[in-house]
Amino acid sequence: MTALRHIVVAGASQAGCACAAALRGFGFDGEITLLGDEPHRPYTRPPLSKGVLVGAAPDDSVFLPVPDDVSMLPGVAAVGLDRSRNVVELADGESLHYDGLVITTGARARRLTSAGGDRELTVRTLDDAIGLRQRLNGAQTVVVAGGGFLGMEVASSAASLGKSVTVVDGASPLADRLGSLLSGILLDAAAEQGTQVRVVPGGVTVGFQDGAPDRLLSADGTLLAEADIVVTAVGDLPNTEWLHGSGVHLDGGVVVDDECRVAPGIVGAGDVVSLRRADGRCLRSPHWSNALSQARTAAATLLGRKPSGAAAATTPPFFWTEAFGLKVRLAGHLPPVGEPTVIDGSIADRRVLLAWRAGQERGFGTVAAVNYPMSAPKLTKLAQQVLTH
Repeated sequence: MTALRHIVVAGASQAGCACAAALRGFGFDGEITLLGDEPHRPYTRPPLSKGVLVGAAPDDSVFLPVPDDVSMLPGVAAVGLDRSRNVVELADGESLHYDGLVITTGARARRLTSAGGDRELTVRTLDDAIGLRQRLNGAQTVVVAGGGFLGMEVASSAASLGKSVTVVDGASPLADRLGSLLSGILLDAAAEQGTQVRVVPGGVTVGFQDGAPDRLLSADGTLLAEADIVVTAVGDLPNTEWLHGSGVHLDGGVVVDDECRVAPGIVGAGDVVSLRRADGRCLRSPHWSNALSQARTAAATLLGRKPSGAAAATTPPFFWTEAFGLKVRLAGHLPPVGEPTVIDGSIADRRVLLAWRAGQERGFGTVAAVNYPMSAPKLTKLAQQVLTH
């Protein structure tokens, strides 16, 4: 293997920043170049739909520390990869030679229409959040298309600002992630704060007309809702276009193995990567905790160290959301299935620690803390202990 003198981290995402830090932590003393297509330095995304959106957190509070000895190139996107020459091609016409490459180009917001321009609002980037915050100042009514974690967080933030909010989704919001019990608790809290929820199977689209309110339409064109603002939170798409023709295996994202290896001398982490499951499908799991754990594994693999891939398979993933006065932290398999055990607290009081058991073949169960003070490490440890006998 060629000695690593220059590592290029393509993507100044949270995963990219964490990978650069891990490379230094593992003792790599060569050159690291971190590329980012945004003008900002790396930042964390969870506050964008919460504190930043409502103005409770300063915009600069989301920025992540970058090691002083890492060369940062903001506003310079990777547009191509020539593996035969170990070269990343850049949007400004320049190119960078690498001895090792980390792919952390993340994902972008999926949109319902290409014709909406800046009227179809999303919350994916810092600039998105700032722009939506400004638009909310002059709005009274808000429709959110999509009832996942992000959609419900945006709806909660808008409601906290006194807006009239409607959430529209093809299924009951968050039922597929939190299960019926937890999603029901969150929906009850949303209703108490005046947020309306409409379940419309079959898909939706958005319509814009000059001088008229923004509209949300069903797939057959039926008008579902009108509002001053329509925000879409309908998932994301991995940023893999720059890798087309490179020979990198793409299947729902950049395919990596359990050690985050893409190809010799190339690793990947974060929202852009796709992991092959036992059933043969390649699936992404775009969540910040995965980005951090994969970043460390990718750094270890690139440096020829033994990554903690085997341990990761038995470590419960961690998830969290904050909406409508509820802070929900979960560790384990989602959605939780069956009836939970109340470890402490009360479901009725919405302050409770719950556990769902799982079979030994799954390795761990699921634990949820609703407005209950428990750290992520303690939750994941507890989920590992929740097994049937």
